[in-house]
Amino acid sequence: MSPTMNVFDRVLKVLARNYPERFLQLAVPATPAQLIGTLENVDLAIPEERVDFVHRLDDEGQEKLLHIEFQTGHRSDVPERVFIYAALLTRQFRLPVITLVVYLAPRRSSPPTAYEVRLGDAVMNRFEYSAVCLWEHVAEIQTGRWPELAPLLVMLVDRPDEQVLAQERMLILQEQDRRKRADLLACAVTIGARFFDKTFLWRFFREEVEMMREATFIEDWLEEELQRGREQGLQQGLQQGLQQGLQQGLQQGLQQGLQQGEERGERRASHTILRRILWRRFGTLPLDLDKRLEGLTAAQAEVLVDVALDAPDLTTFQTALAGMSLAAQPVAP
Repeated sequence: MSPTMNVFDRVLKVLARNYPERFLQLAVPATPAQLIGTLENVDLAIPEERVDFVHRLDDEGQEKLLHIEFQTGHRSDVPERVFIYAALLTRQFRLPVITLVVYLAPRRSSPPTAYEVRLGDAVMNRFEYSAVCLWEHVAEIQTGRWPELAPLLVMLVDRPDEQVLAQERMLILQEQDRRKRADLLACAVTIGARFFDKTFLWRFFREEVEMMREATFIEDWLEEELQRGREQGLQQGLQQGLQQGLQQGLQQGLQQGLQQGEERGERRASHTILRRILWRRFGTLPLDLDKRLEGLTAAQAEVLVDVALDAPDLTTFQTALAGMSLAAQPVAP
């Protein structure tokens, strides 16, 4: 799975973790069931099968499990897969399981809601489950009925534009829980990156950057940025190595190119992460500070990432940067 899809998948997991009762209400508006707990990263009793979140429900005194499965578009193996999950969860926890499949990408026909085994024309076995097509609820989300689903609006409308982003921001800021509000804002930026330029998105949400610092998956973003920088560096290094190899010998050129590319990629990734943290925490950087950051090595930038995360203000960070610069100067003979 690509890094972009990994981030998008994490965003959906954040929504499933924070708002399971809202998705249940979408499927069964009149349900009396109450959320009483969450089981995370449940390993099932077959190799390499895991569900991210299973929520515990109290349905008028009877405990049940709620499993939410997100799908961007329908895949043919979904009915069989959720049937297997439901069976294994029932066996493992000895509790009734409610399966809810949530679809994001609009489609003309309704997705299937059952797994069937037929003998000729006769249905011999049938497992039914509920499906929620979020595009059918766009008007309700826009009017504030489901503000928790606001980050998904850009995926559900025909033409996502700046007005849709403004609607998302207005709805998200209604969330009273500080950590959940940060998660929703970070989700909006992450999902929005599928449709808008990232520079535009950070400029659009610039007033909310400080709030996003508390998002639960901020560290995942930083790690992904570092990995992307390394991959870009390796690719550039390989290209450079091939060119040098034509002139000086293929083997020598490849070795030099890969080494230089990896160093360049790590330096670029470290600088990108450091600038992003400073920008999110302290706003636009002074021009002289930005130029000083350019001269840092990859190792120095990585050290300063921790300083940037912990510093109470930009002055403290600049003091640490100045100290590092003095320590790097050669001692006069």
